[in-house]
Amino acid sequence: MARLEQLLEQIRKDKDVRRNLIEIRQNISDESLRRRFVSILGGDYTLLTELLRHEDPKVRKNAALILGETGDETVLPLLFEAWKTEETLYVREDYLKAVSGMDYREYLPQMEERIRELSEKIGQSPAKPREEAPNAASEEASNAASEEVSNAASEEASSEGNPLWDNDRHLLSELSVLRLMTAHFEEHERHHFTKMNPAPELILRTNVLHADVTAKQIQSGTVHAMRGAVHVKGGNLHEILKIRTWIECLLPIPGAKPIQGDEKMIAAKLRDLKIGNYLNYLHADTGSPYRYRIELKSSSVPGEKRGEYIRRIASRLDLLEKGRLLNSDSDYEVELRLIERRDHSMIPMLRLFTLPDQRFSYRKETTAQSTSAPLAALAVALAAPYLREGAQILDPFCGVGTLLMERCFAVSADPVYGVDRFAEAIEKARRNCAEAAGKENDAPAGAEARLRIPVHYINRDFFDFTHDYLFDEIITHLPGVEPGEGKAFAEHFLRKADDVLRKEAVLVVLTDTPEDLKEAAGESGKYQVLEEYLLNERSGCTELILQKH
Repeated sequence: MARLEQLLEQIRKDKDVRRNLIEIRQNISDESLRRRFVSILGGDYTLLTELLRHEDPKVRKNAALILGETGDETVLPLLFEAWKTEETLYVREDYLKAVSGMDYREYLPQMEERIRELSEKIGQSPAKPREEAPNAASEEASNAASEEVSNAASEEASSEGNPLWDNDRHLLSELSVLRLMTAHFEEHERHHFTKMNPAPELILRTNVLHADVTAKQIQSGTVHAMRGAVHVKGGNLHEILKIRTWIECLLPIPGAKPIQGDEKMIAAKLRDLKIGNYLNYLHADTGSPYRYRIELKSSSVPGEKRGEYIRRIASRLDLLEKGRLLNSDSDYEVELRLIERRDHSMIPMLRLFTLPDQRFSYRKETTAQSTSAPLAALAVALAAPYLREGAQILDPFCGVGTLLMERCFAVSADPVYGVDRFAEAIEKARRNCAEAAGKENDAPAGAEARLRIPVHYINRDFFDFTHDYLFDEIITHLPGVEPGEGKAFAEHFLRKADDVLRKEAVLVVLTDTPEDLKEAAGESGKYQVLEEYLLNERSGCTELILQKH
């Protein structure tokens, strides 16, 4: 007898019911086993529906969640009836989760009534709306962003001192699930960001070692470069959104100071910041709630407790915000980021997905080895003095083409070749290139015409590659090699490069073993190292700019 049949038989015999239900849930997380399970039941869910009246609340919970996994809506009325009569608070939300993938519209009035009931029971009076425009954020927010980027808050911290409240947390969880489920059938209008120029106060996260590259490109407002971040006041987002070297844009919350306490206290302090009002100030207000998620950057909250910690903050904040904010695991417009400082207090910031950032929209396809787009843009920016207009360029390890595309955006080149021995990467590179060619308006100013120049992608090992003429430039990110093999690979690479490059050609090379490449270049007698830039302190990734004699 197969395992699922055995588990069901044990349940019929009333043996280890809870444990067997848990094992069934684990098994049917696999889609093929879930279909098999539904087939075994043959449409008869009596065994499971009877368990909704079991004396053990955890049995009721697991039976409900398994019924939800079947997707059979004939059990919908039974699950809703069980939800209405359930007296164990922590089980109630699981009945709702069980039906969340079904068509529960006829039960919306009952759900909305329960929302009103819960809001009155555990709610607080809403904060007065703020009428004035927000003040500038504190300098502590800027410093916290820089701390996050540079990993300065690396001290070990204990999870003690974060007491959890029990009085209403289960009711809050139920309320949060209800709000999400009812909102699913409401018309949800996306918010439109309006404060482009002058922009609100911004923190641009950058490469830890090269924030100055981004800062020098910003012409408007007050600009301050820090380690791994650039702080901008009174800037122009039309200009900033064309700069390709920053990683992400964070917004300090006006008046925000470091916050501490348990989840309940943190939620209350976030409510006091009037985040909903600030979001309305930044957007054309549609009257719809702002869907958000919380991102926690913390060393003191253990990974296994982080999800529950975040859920408790979010459910309390949803309640306090009276529908202006709605926590959502998907389709969110706002990320509320909590950045822990050395003293374990947290600075809150916002990341807005309503900002029209299309800088890397061409990059639909990636692989695990792909160079990040901001890193590629930074490498090109650092190499800019050595890039020649109209050069014939080659990337011998092109991957999905990110470095080549960023090179083409910066300075025109023709022809452009990308070579890689991995067929999957080449196919993805071709799709990314086609995407870029169709999105000229997403390119930086002046780059629209360059997007129309085709990149020729070839599925071949570079060391077997031949071409009718020589290239002016190689730009590439060398693949990783086994320890001790860096020097031999660097020598092999430079010998092959010599075959395909003309005299005075430039090589822009990203490598995790720069000393091996420098040593091989010196011993060859054919290459001169012009520049060296450390890009990542942890991995040792370095950009070397060389020239062939």
